[in-house]
Amino acid sequence: MLTDWIKNIIFVVLFASFLELLLPSSSMQRFVRVIMGLFIMLAILNPIIGAVQHVTSNDQIPTFAANSGELKVIANEVNYVANDRNTLSIELYKKELSQQIRILVMAMDGVADANVLIEIKEGNAKTLSMGVNSIVVYVKPGISAKSKKIVSIAKVTIDKESNKAEDTHTDLKQRITDMIMELYQIPKEKVEIKMLYS
Repeated sequence: MLTDWIKNIIFVVLFASFLELLLPSSSMQRFVRVIMGLFIMLAILNPIIGAVQHVTSNDQIPTFAANSGELKVIANEVNYVANDRNTLSIELYKKELSQQIRILVMAMDGVADANVLIEIKEGNAKTLSMGVNSIVVYVKPGISAKSKKIVSIAKVTIDKESNKAEDTHTDLKQRITDMIMELYQIPKEKVEIKMLYS
């Protein structure tokens, strides 16, 4: 090992001398001397660097093995964080989806206000659209505050009023259901519309 070290130093010094002979320019010789000086220092310090690396690597192996219990704790923490992230992503998805549906329902004629409740199957963070259990839309019929229009009111007879209101609400429920089914590809049986009367 010592012989190899000395041979390496001699080889680097001879190589530096050979480069100096090839470059006659004085400005280039200074540059080459600096570079070759660094190479010679590296050749001299190489065994010391190798010994330090060997000692530190030997010290780290038993320490790492001794802390195998800590690895289990870290793995448990990673699983806990992953589950937390999964729960947060599902909650965020529910919130965003309910806001989107509420905005779309509020834009329809005949809707004064709306609220949306969504239930999602647990553990379906990767395929959330397929994991929707149910969507319940609570609709308050009427004219929205943003788009109030002056509408001529037709003469209403009392005996037919309930039937007309019921037909209007059925049509509104159908339009909302169709819109949710088309936009979000959710089966009809998972969508429920409930009318709220003030």
